[in-house]
Amino acid sequence: MLALATLPALVLAAVFAVSGAGKLLDLGAAPSTLRALRVTGLPARPTVAAVATLELLTSAGLLLGTGPAAVTASCVALALTLLFLATGMRAQTMASTDECGCFGPVASTRVGPAMTARNASLSALAGLTLAGAVVEPTLPSLAVRLISSPLATAGVVLGTVAVAMIASSLRISPADPPAEGVPDAALITPDGDVVVPRQRALRGRAQLLLFVRRGCASCENIIARMTWDGELLETLVDVRLIVPVGDGSPLAAAEEGMHADPSGEFAAALGIPSERPAGVLLTTSGELLHPLAVGGAATAAFIETMLAAAAEARTPRSDEDRSTH
Repeated sequence: MLALATLPALVLAAVFAVSGAGKLLDLGAAPSTLRALRVTGLPARPTVAAVATLELLTSAGLLLGTGPAAVTASCVALALTLLFLATGMRAQTMASTDECGCFGPVASTRVGPAMTARNASLSALAGLTLAGAVVEPTLPSLAVRLISSPLATAGVVLGTVAVAMIASSLRISPADPPAEGVPDAALITPDGDVVVPRQRALRGRAQLLLFVRRGCASCENIIARMTWDGELLETLVDVRLIVPVGDGSPLAAAEEGMHADPSGEFAAALGIPSERPAGVLLTTSGELLHPLAVGGAATAAFIETMLAAAAEARTPRSDEDRSTH
């Protein structure tokens, strides 16, 4: 029973400590974390900071709590792990494969089966921790047990293994390609001409690249709104609806008002995941403006931001024009 109450709690305390500290050290990535998990409608930094703080408090409660305090910390740990599990599974069903940013700059995994398995394992450990706290309410705190129990050494080893497993998913693939990594890819325009977005950007016209796919409801919404929002956006940037060739979208798709990517690899070369729609701004310095917008809600919000910028940029000129007449 001592092992039931000690070892799972130790692993959870280590995981929550690393996770909470990692998130707080990387709050700048909070929008990317919520976007990867397909969480919308919440302020990114305050939400991630609140979760991280709760993780650190839970870790402290698991280490220092006794009796009712230990039970409370165990309940919170179980609720958190179940929330993480449900959120990750929801993001997975929404086709997210992005880095979740779960442990900040320390380590992370992509949304997918591996993350779901990890969260399910943590939920099982949280259940065991709660069972141990209820069955053995008179046990001293975990910190005291680690010092005095013969199982301390084994517990420390297990905790170290848990942290090592987390670190094994250390992010090594660059999600944000450098400016020199933006390819001079050629697209087929709706008029049948050839255009290289990066070269157009370097000549002084920023490029709003919207990657879409026919048959995708969110993509169709983006395509439709360009018929009325495109004119305002074009006062600030070149708008390019881009459809790949080779996934059922023929090269003739350019005739439908969209740019065709003959190679079908332009989005991948920019570091954009497979989900559609997706949007990014290619600045006049030839660089991508991060973060990328991935998914219907994020891309729509990105377009709204660009519309606001276009409207703001046009207003002073309009006022100046009126003053000269």
